[in-house]
Amino acid sequence: MNVNNNPINIFDFDGTLTTETWPKFWVWVKKFGYDGTKRNACLEEALTEYRKKNSGSMLETFFTFFNDLLVNNNETITFEELMEGEKFIHYNSGVIEFVRNTNSKNYIISGGLKEFLQNLEIAKHFDGIYGTPVIKNNEGKISGIGTVMTDENKILAIHDILKINNKKKEDCRDVYYIGDGYSDKSAMEYIHNNGGKAIFVYPQNKEDELYQHNNQVYKELNENGIIDFACVSDYRNKSSLYNILERRI
Repeated sequence: MNVNNNPINIFDFDGTLTTETWPKFWVWVKKFGYDGTKRNACLEEALTEYRKKNSGSMLETFFTFFNDLLVNNNETITFEELMEGEKFIHYNSGVIEFVRNTNSKNYIISGGLKEFLQNLEIAKHFDGIYGTPVIKNNEGKISGIGTVMTDENKILAIHDILKINNKKKEDCRDVYYIGDGYSDKSAMEYIHNNGGKAIFVYPQNKEDELYQHNNQVYKELNENGIIDFACVSDYRNKSSLYNILERRI
């Protein structure tokens, strides 16, 4: 068997590679009178009301809320409408240069919409992207959202990446998982406990509304010895994160 010896980096997306935790693939909700470019009171209130009437985890109800906007209104969105959100994405410093120039194998595992992430300009620099799939109708238009990328499905995605790279599912040696905490706990634990490294990144902008929540996740994981490195999400050459990802630390 021809074993691949390239280091492997697995990234979360929103808040890890980007400057904000709010995902930009919801921009199309303007069709329903919402501003999907950012986290805002109007959307939060609608989500709160939705959760009073629908069961499921915070992550699951987050996605079913948007799914039901399409399904209950018998609406669809085009690929162009989905990808409109790309212009609102701002990447952390050095991200594009890093993924373009590194010799590592790089993957994304995100709760975000897979088809959106796979068609971003930056996607060509990644060896694989995993996320929540969309549902298409017979005309190829998006009519709903598929199985959510839960914590359990993130582990399955990690298994797939390891298999692609000729590694057993318990062999995470020289595999780094990089996340900002929001939905990365299980993946970080799995990578760390199987010989890899869990890297917690802090946003350069600490005004993000999920900063305090993510910091609490960090404290919990760090107390349990799960976090191997913690640093600012600065990917520029010679930064702490850059040196970690390039295996210089």
